[in-house]
Parts: sequence; C-alpha cells; structure tokens
Amino acid sequence: MNSNKIKRAISNILDEIGENKNREGLKETPIRMVKAYQEWFRGYTTPPEYKLFKSTYRGILARKGIPFISHCEHHISIYTGFINFAYIPNGKVVGISKIIRRFQHLSARLTIQEDLTKLLIDDFVKYIKPKGAIIILSACHTCEGTRGVGVPNVPTITSSVRGIFEKDLGARNEFFQLIN
Repeated sequence: MNSNKIKRAISNILDEIGENKNREGLKETPIRMVKAYQEWFRGYTTPPEYKLFKSTYRGILARKGIPFISHCEHHISIYTGFINFAYIPNGKVVGISKIIRRFQHLSARLTIQEDLTKLLIDDFVKYIKPKGAIIILSACHTCEGTRGVGVPNVPTITSSVRGIFEKDLGARNEFFQLIN
C-alpha cells in the first residue's frame, strides 16, 4: 500500500465533504486511515498457512461462531458476522486456530458475502482435501443499515457445501445439530 497516496486521498475527501482537515480532531486522520486500511485489507497479503496433523479421526470436526469482518465491494463499508464451518478429515486434521486465522485473513478484503462464502470453502478444500466441508456465513451489512433502506442488523445468510456434505443428508443434519 502506498501510504502517501492514501493520506492524500483521505485529505481530499475531507476537503470535498466540507471538513477542516486541519482542525484538532482531523489532523491525524489521514495517517490513522492508512493504519486502518493496512489492517482492514490485510487479506491481500499472503495468508497464514494451515497446519496439518496426521489423524485417524473420521467424524465431523466443526467450528462454531468464528467472528469475521469484511468490506462490501460496492460501498467499501464494513459487514461483520460469524462463520459456522465443519469438515470431515481425510487422514489429516487442521490446527484449529489456523482455520480461524486463515478465514479472518481471507475475509479482510473487498468482497460480496456470496463470493466470500465460496472463497473460504474453496480455499479450504483446495489445500486440505477433506472428505467434505460445509460453511455458513451470517452477517449484517452496514451499507444496508446506514444508507439506502436504512434498516440495521438484518443478517444475510449464505452457505456452501462440498464433498460428502453434498450427498449425505445425515452428515449435513449432524452439522446443523452441532451448531445449534
């Protein structure tokens, strides 16, 4: 990221909306925004690696309520929510903290929720090659809640399934029981 370009852009935005960019509360805003953008959009850097361990475990391994933050690519406004996720290992399990770290990292970019749902499960399946995986994202979008329709806190829910979860309704139902 070019911090000087971002600082100039933020300074220009402050001018254009009629603010005094030299007033006390705004003097440091351009540099604070550079730091915020580096954090919010870290998803464009190399993600943390998954850590794999050999295992004979054959059941469903689920993670419930993983918090995430992303930005709507249409308005660059934040949407936040939770990820429920499960997979059935294929001889290897993933270090559980690595799932959270990688999902949060990949979420830190401009997205639409539908594409983010697909990105997260496709990334996991590509690198881990489980027997199956299932994911549900539930998020509230500030672009909807603070402008336009102006109705906050209405969750949008997206899901995707791969492998055994596509055909085996029993496995899918077990996932839903685990997260409820």
